[in-house]
Order: sequence, then structure tokens, then C-alpha cells
Amino acid sequence: MNDATGYRERRSSRLPATIWGRWCAPGVSTVRPDGCMDLIWDGSTIFVAGPDTVPQRHETTEPVTLTAIRFAPGVAPLVLGLPAAELRDRRVDVADISGAMASRWEELVATSAMPGRALETLAARSVARAGGVPAWIPPTVGAVRAGTSVADTADRLGLSARQLRRRCVDQFGYGPKMLQRILRVDDATRSLRAGTGLSDTAHRHGYADYSHMFRDFQAVAGAAPADFTATPG
Repeated sequence: MNDATGYRERRSSRLPATIWGRWCAPGVSTVRPDGCMDLIWDGSTIFVAGPDTVPQRHETTEPVTLTAIRFAPGVAPLVLGLPAAELRDRRVDVADISGAMASRWEELVATSAMPGRALETLAARSVARAGGVPAWIPPTVGAVRAGTSVADTADRLGLSARQLRRRCVDQFGYGPKMLQRILRVDDATRSLRAGTGLSDTAHRHGYADYSHMFRDFQAVAGAAPADFTATPG
């Protein structure tokens, strides 16, 4: 998919992820939590955008082209070999996680005519070496996204709520309640941008009322729901 800003993306056929690229002009941008983690190549360095719980503001002083892979919730730790919680609300050079891995990956990506495919290949190999995506992750994300309670989600998986929370912190960077809050705001944002009204969006995504949605948007997105409507107001 492409847009006028130069952003493009495609779903990976090799692992649960999206490959994306963007040309960024100098200035300040805001990245909002979406439950995912990204591995980003800026032309010289690979860095990790950890799982966010609040909006992150970034400033660039010169134009830069970014190529990246955005992993579905829970997948990035399999590539990086460390718990997601250690990267929560952080941007970290891969060299600070594994110098040997960073040097090898950066050389391969830098010399590739298609850096996005190079990142995808390297990440897919890492996930395969880790034994693939754990079977509990997709149903957990699905249940949380659907609004299922933590207790019921854990029960479906044959886990205690405490065991589920511990697993979620390791793989997602935070517990299931925070993941649910973030995914709900992310899903509601898409509905608003597609033209769904404020009240209908609140009802569709399981908010008790508009005030409930407003509070969650302020906490997670740093903005009011109306800021994301197709026709603000």
C-alpha cells in the first residue's frame, strides 16, 4: 500500500509482520502505541522501536529514508532474544543488544538492493531458529482484541491469570490489560478514520460510553477521538 507521503507497506509471506518504508522530511513526528515492535533500518543503523505505552515524539534534522519490519504482537522477542519488557517505551540500537548480530545484519541490509526483503529474510530465519511463534500468542491476541477478560483468556489457555500476565510481559512488553487497551484504541482509530461516528465507534469497540473512549484515547494516543475522525468535529 502507498500514499502521498511516500509511505508503503506489504504483509510478509514468511512471518507475522508487515514490511514498510517511508521517506521522512526534517521535523517532528508522533508514533502512537499499536501493540507492535519494529526493527528499523535508517540507512546506516538498525534499531528497535520497543512496545510503546504512550505516544513517542521523534525529531529528525535531515531527510531520511526508513525501511522496517513491524512485527505482530509477541513476535519481536523471538528475533531479538530478549524480553519485550526490557525495550518498553524505548528506541535501542541493535548493536546495544547484540553487537555481532547488528554488524552482520547491517552489512547484509546495506548491501542489498531490497533492504526490506533482506530484513524480512533475516527476521524469518531468527523466528524459525527460535522454534516459531508460540502457540499461545495468536489466541491470546485474538481474545484480548475481542474484549475477553483476562481470567477467561487465561482459562481458555489452561493458565492462571498470573501465568498469562508473566508471559504477556515477556512477549508483549506489558500485561494483557494494557495490551487490550492499546489494541482497542488502535482498532477504534481505524474505525474513526474510515468514517464511523464517535458514538458508533465507542459502541462497536466495547467502550462503556464516549467518556470511557475519550479517557483511553487521551492516555494511549495523546489525543481526543475527534482528532482521528474523517471529518473532525
